Amino acid sequence: MTARYDWTINQGETSKLTYVRTLTSNGNPENFADSATFRMQAKDKYGGTAVFTSEAADFTHVNQSNQIIITLSAGDTADIPAGKYVYDVEAVNEPNTNEVTRILEGSLIVKAEVTTSV
Repeated sequence: MTARYDWTINQGETSKLTYVRTLTSNGNPENFADSATFRMQAKDKYGGTAVFTSEAADFTHVNQSNQIIITLSAGDTADIPAGKYVYDVEAVNEPNTNEVTRILEGSLIVKAEVTTSV
């Protein structure tokens, strides 16, 4: 089952989200494969236009851990127009196959920035 998290960010601000994966049956940690890579995309609606697409640099995977950290830089968030979007995060090639597993999904709420660089 895919975890759901509604993420609110501020334009022009670095934002981090730490995701810890657990087994739904007992709540114990479930590790990602060492070879797993991750990707994220936010769109204006399901099947709509992408407003943000992640790069590998946006993810920190603690090897042999059930934790990933998603970091959106100040530049990333400044480029996303204020509004409400849908997003998901997928683990790719996990474990050592060509599997794609959606691990996180929800709304991405971007609050408008008032102060900008001069």
